[in-house]
Amino acid sequence: MTPVVHTQPPPILMDQLGWFIRLRWGAGAAVILAALANILYLHWYPHAAEILVTGLFILGYNAAFWLITPRRRMAEHPMLLRLGELQIVLDLLCLTLLTVWTGGPGSPLLGFYVFHMVFASLLLTRGIAYATAGGAALAVAVGLVMTGQFPPRREDLMLLAGWAVTLAATVYLTNHVTQNLHRHQRRIQRQRDRIREMAQRIHHQQQAMIQQEKVAAIGQLAAGVAHEISNPVACIDSMLQLLQRHGGNVQGQEIQNMREQIARISQIVQQLVHFAHPGDGERQVLPLNQVVQRALQIIRFDPRLRQVALEIKPGPEDLLVSVQPRAIQQVLVNLILNALDAMTQSPQPRLELCTRWDAARCRVEVIDNGHGIRKEHLPRMFQPFFTTKPVGKGTGLGLAISYNIVRSMNGDLEVESTPGQGTRFIVSLPVARTEPTL
Repeated sequence: MTPVVHTQPPPILMDQLGWFIRLRWGAGAAVILAALANILYLHWYPHAAEILVTGLFILGYNAAFWLITPRRRMAEHPMLLRLGELQIVLDLLCLTLLTVWTGGPGSPLLGFYVFHMVFASLLLTRGIAYATAGGAALAVAVGLVMTGQFPPRREDLMLLAGWAVTLAATVYLTNHVTQNLHRHQRRIQRQRDRIREMAQRIHHQQQAMIQQEKVAAIGQLAAGVAHEISNPVACIDSMLQLLQRHGGNVQGQEIQNMREQIARISQIVQQLVHFAHPGDGERQVLPLNQVVQRALQIIRFDPRLRQVALEIKPGPEDLLVSVQPRAIQQVLVNLILNALDAMTQSPQPRLELCTRWDAARCRVEVIDNGHGIRKEHLPRMFQPFFTTKPVGKGTGLGLAISYNIVRSMNGDLEVESTPGQGTRFIVSLPVARTEPTL
């Protein structure tokens, strides 16, 4: 089975070629040192000068390959394969010359062919790897014939036959292992693709749940919104009736009053649309007090807020946080709505909003004097689908979504509560060191 050729090389191919070149530096240096030792001291082989030149040639073409081999992951796969093939061919030619000059069938260099069969099996296709093994055997045979060492003795012939079989077996075993590695790599890649697809699907579902919670919050505020709009609509209607009675004779002040009421309705609608619109995910550096005020502009539509003693304790104006405005607004609106729900049975409901700085973090505290949360429920408050509200009153997603939103901004959401006395939610956000976004 021929390995699949990709448009871009797998990282293992780049690593193998780099390791191949580094190994050749040592091989070329070893050939040169052996030739010098033979010339100066050993005098074992008569072709010492030729061996020395071959070692220099190995270092020379290895330097050329080192210069032209791309070091970027974006290199084309076919080009790297061609470079690998050329290197193996040159190595085998040099190794064949060294083999016939150092004893032919009895040369200690015959074993080094095995390394090149491993390289060929790793870098090339299976067919070309087997062809490389056959070419190596043929090159040695031709070299022995040209140097008068063929036909060899019977013992040497058997040794060469065993050597040729070893080359073929090396290609087979290495190729088998390589194919298993390639299959394993493709299986891992498929698993990574599935995980990436699942992560994207989960992300889309999370965004859908966040949007659903926004719509649910607007539903809770619907009665208050209707009341806010009914007042300016009634004012405009009375002015129109007045115009009708007086036959179109209107004063400038009356027109200005109608324009103000229309602007009020437009502002209410824009605030709701802005809150309900999906966030773009971009962060802005904003004063922490401004973040709280924007949430209060939405929550003021809830009629229950008029029955609550609201106390706002703003911190220093220079407390800046880097947040996604619509996302953090949704968190605060959700916490305040939960506080209003918790105080429905309180005789004197009181809601407190505090902003402060504490140990390099900005904090927003939402404090109510409602019924509180039982101790055994506190560890589960931010788990999805867990709710202490009656059936039909809550989805159990609001706090879980709020927790994940705050965590995505490198913040934290904590809860403290005493049954019968009230609850404190604390939103902690890192302090921003840059100027506020205008």
